[in-house]
Amino acid sequence: MKWPQRVGLFLGPALTLAIVLAPTPEGLTVPGQRGLAVLALCVVWWLSTPVALPVTALVGLALLPLLGVLEPYAAFSLFGNQAVFFVVGVFLVASAMLRTGLSKRLALAAMRRMAGSEDMLAGSVLLLSWGLCAVVVSHAVAALMLPIVLGLIQALDLGPRSRLARRLLLSMAWGTIIGSNLTLFSSARASLALSTYTTWASETGSLHSLGFLEFSSATLLICLLLLPIAFVWLRISFPNEGVPLAPAVERLNDDVAQLGSISAAEVRTIGVLVLFVPALVIWGPEYGLGTIALVGSAALFVLKVLEWKEAERYVNWGIVLLYGGAIAIGAGLDQSGAMKWVVTSVLPTGSVPVFIALLVIGGLAMLMTEFVSNAAVIALALPAVLAISPALGLDGRLVTVLMSVACGLAFSMPTSTPAMAMAFGTGYLRLRRVVAVGSVLSLAALCILAAVAWKIWPLLGLGVSS
Repeated sequence: MKWPQRVGLFLGPALTLAIVLAPTPEGLTVPGQRGLAVLALCVVWWLSTPVALPVTALVGLALLPLLGVLEPYAAFSLFGNQAVFFVVGVFLVASAMLRTGLSKRLALAAMRRMAGSEDMLAGSVLLLSWGLCAVVVSHAVAALMLPIVLGLIQALDLGPRSRLARRLLLSMAWGTIIGSNLTLFSSARASLALSTYTTWASETGSLHSLGFLEFSSATLLICLLLLPIAFVWLRISFPNEGVPLAPAVERLNDDVAQLGSISAAEVRTIGVLVLFVPALVIWGPEYGLGTIALVGSAALFVLKVLEWKEAERYVNWGIVLLYGGAIAIGAGLDQSGAMKWVVTSVLPTGSVPVFIALLVIGGLAMLMTEFVSNAAVIALALPAVLAISPALGLDGRLVTVLMSVACGLAFSMPTSTPAMAMAFGTGYLRLRRVVAVGSVLSLAALCILAAVAWKIWPLLGLGVSS
């Protein structure tokens, strides 16, 4: 065990014990204080990795009832969150594409157009993932892109330490994360934020127009600025390693030739995909992404495209356990009141420069989203921010868009979004490395978001009052 792991192994429990034994701050419940203690342990262990990431999540899940944060039945029922089963379903769909050879055909079609260089290949994955989010919900884009990226990685014969493999996976994940802010079609949290604003504005009598055009016109510049920054930063963080792309294209072409004409299993897989992606967009909001993903993956078994013994090799059950445990911990913070206390304690009050207020609000939303569902952050934090926005001289519409975008810019943790969980689930990414790289992009994104909100959004009618 390396020294950071030894330090983390003892620091996590020590910090947890210190928080539990400390006097309970005013406004914070005892269960909420203990929920923060559980989170402290998990964060320290996730970053120092004295034990495997999923083990840490399971320890955190067990501590919720042991420390009285939640009742046992409530804590363990949270593990069955829709997002967990969405990730499972996507991995199963990806396994069908890999098993049938469909991913190889798609990868070949992609590489024939994008294999001019490593930069062109990674940039194309980033751009495609970003652009598709303009018309398709970002979760569905990640589900569609993951098998293609895995096909590229297999075709290039990239090992687990490959810089290009990591760059391709993060290009897919970061592209969908940035793209999730493009339009109201791109994510559910934007619609939730607008709904929260409408309720608040009707109660306060300050209702102004905030719809599709207002949202997209405010977020487009941020998305356009972040895209090249993400590309350059990934290029710097994961330099080219001289992978010969032309031989890979030839090898992939030979593999596809050996597959022959498209098989019946591939046709059935395509049929499921043709229904699966639109279903996520149309029925996902009503029935849940997890429900649609499970129905789609079950269809693959019914159609004999998949056999369980083969399919289970493609599902990273460790990531599923990590994601489920993290969601339960986040829900524990929500239900115990810890999240609300953190929000109200950190939010600026009184006379604060506008730019600083925007940085604090955006930074808090970004940080919380790394560990907690972005929908939960919107539901809990946005009403509190809207309540103090007049005192800070901030337009309620500006605050609403700011929070929605900030909650969609978490680039580091596998617990932040399904796209990041999928990328980590491939086994190519290492948490500490991704946190180091993703934190820099998050900081840049925060500064850009605050600057655009401060100087540009007032020109679009999302004003900052003097």
